[in-house]
Amino acid sequence: MSAPRTVTVHTRDHGPVTLTCPTWCTTAHPDGGYRVDISHTGDETGLTLDTTRGTAYLMPTFLEQRPYTEQRPPGRGLFINIGLDGDFYPSDPAQLHGIAEALIRHGAQLHALAGHLAALLREEGSR
Repeated sequence: MSAPRTVTVHTRDHGPVTLTCPTWCTTAHPDGGYRVDISHTGDETGLTLDTTRGTAYLMPTFLEQRPYTEQRPPGRGLFINIGLDGDFYPSDPAQLHGIAEALIRHGAQLHALAGHLAALLREEGSR
């Protein structure tokens, strides 16, 4: 097992802040921001789709922790940050399960639409 990674971040409001990164943290910690904005993030994953206009990348998702955030949810605790509609939403396990269930329902709707479109195309071809 390797030793924990320690970094020093130079902040505007608290000067140099030294912190130990969790083992899953893969982020760079840039200097020059505020201490409250320091975060640990894990590897990003997302949904990659091939479309008629090329590849689309949706829903960037990663593990995150903000060690100096107390004022806004979810505070200092671990969460998954998920990109939806141009913004990021800190999510707990229950919220992630809800998003996954909504995606499953939407997938079923897409299958139904594909079947409907195929039937219309067959009908159009028989004329």
